Amino acid sequence: MKKNKLIYDVDLPERVDYFLNEKILDYSRTYFQKLIKNGHVLVNDKQVLPSHKLKKGDEIVYSFEEQETSISLKPEKIPLKVIYEDDDIILINKQSDIVVHQSFGHESGTLLNALLWHFKGKTKPFMVHRLDKDTTGAIIFAKNEKAKVSLSRQFQKRAVNKTYITAVSGIINEDQGRIEAPLGRSRTDRKIIEVGPFAKRMAITEFKVLSRTKQFTLLEVRIITGRTHQIRSHMKYIGHPVLGDVAYGGCTSLNNVEFKRQMLHSYKIRFSHPGKGKMVEFIADIPKDMAGLFKNIKI
Repeated sequence: MKKNKLIYDVDLPERVDYFLNEKILDYSRTYFQKLIKNGHVLVNDKQVLPSHKLKKGDEIVYSFEEQETSISLKPEKIPLKVIYEDDDIILINKQSDIVVHQSFGHESGTLLNALLWHFKGKTKPFMVHRLDKDTTGAIIFAKNEKAKVSLSRQFQKRAVNKTYITAVSGIINEDQGRIEAPLGRSRTDRKIIEVGPFAKRMAITEFKVLSRTKQFTLLEVRIITGRTHQIRSHMKYIGHPVLGDVAYGGCTSLNNVEFKRQMLHSYKIRFSHPGKGKMVEFIADIPKDMAGLFKNIKI
């Protein structure tokens, strides 16, 4: 089995299963826990438990179990909005209420299942980044190993420019701003990512006000780093949670308009095409449940 190596370069400790899950997108944390328990993950040449806390400078060597190098996925006929596709990549305008990949409680009905149906057995999708279940918009998948490596490196080097649009509670007075605040998992609710004394991963979010009403603000948002729930957590941190984002304190209705999910959309993405070697940019049309909020707004 091929051995892979990572170096833990963060100052504060983190569980080894969380670290691997964040670094390697194709597999769930549950899968990594099994891999660790079966002795396929070593930290400084020693077998550890999934709960082992990594220290800066630790060497993590891991290998995938041969019979599980490909997650068992079945093609499913799920509608897709394809923005662009060629031999190397496919961009999807992701709808809400669908998860990107398999995880506990979501063994089917994922975006990967839909892509397998779309490809009709000719190729398989490779994940290079994620969107939350109810976040809509542009998401890239690679169609071969070379494209996956290229795109993954671009994300790691922060060379991919991602622009979101969102509607947040309250009035933001500044026309633009920058949030620099570290994020980490809540110690009371592991599903929540928060700014706090134990947060260890610096996150940077920039925003520009597009419009204001008496009750909410429309924003264009750029994420310099790519952390889990980054925009949702940072907006809550500055006191302006995303509309409809119940988990992070957002309201579910305004002026008799109900928000059944967080009003967050991955609107634009710019990167170096892995096959053509030139910069490309794609836009994902705003979904119907957000279109009314951004009507006549120039983005």
